[in-house]
Amino acid sequence: MITCKVCNNQEFHGVFFCGECGSQLVLTDDKNVDTFIYPSQVRGLELDISNTIPKKLLENKTFILYCLDQEEMINIPDQVEFTIGRFVDGQVITPDVDLNLYEAFDKGVSRLHATIRINPEKNKIHVIDLGSANGSSVNGYEIPANSEVPLNHGDVLTLGKFRMKVILPKELK
Repeated sequence: MITCKVCNNQEFHGVFFCGECGSQLVLTDDKNVDTFIYPSQVRGLELDISNTIPKKLLENKTFILYCLDQEEMINIPDQVEFTIGRFVDGQVITPDVDLNLYEAFDKGVSRLHATIRINPEKNKIHVIDLGSANGSSVNGYEIPANSEVPLNHGDVLTLGKFRMKVILPKELK
């Protein structure tokens, strides 16, 4: 676990930002990072935490899915709805986001595991488990198959045993 130096919150190894106060947990040594902060992240802190989330992370992105185990951003399509799973040779219907690069088979990710649906009119993002063999959860709470569950900034989305952190821009919080 990583301890935030601003609020002492415990986060998983590989998380870039504190889920409690939004402070950047992985700092660059020689560069000033251009950042912004959401008002809801302050939560009564008296400290100046204005240098928290790099703006470049969300440039031209609706939101970010960050792989916690491999410590990298997952490339997602610029669509309002897409499927997540793992590609298998000969598969007729393929996922829009292939998680094979992240040892998805070993972590119990189904070929078509879940759908992410973005509703730009209501500024909401939802996940739907597609009846996967090993299930899905948000922050440890299991998602019923074929049910639409909202995703919020800082949520940990788990497909089987594959964990991702959800990072949302200000407009979708």
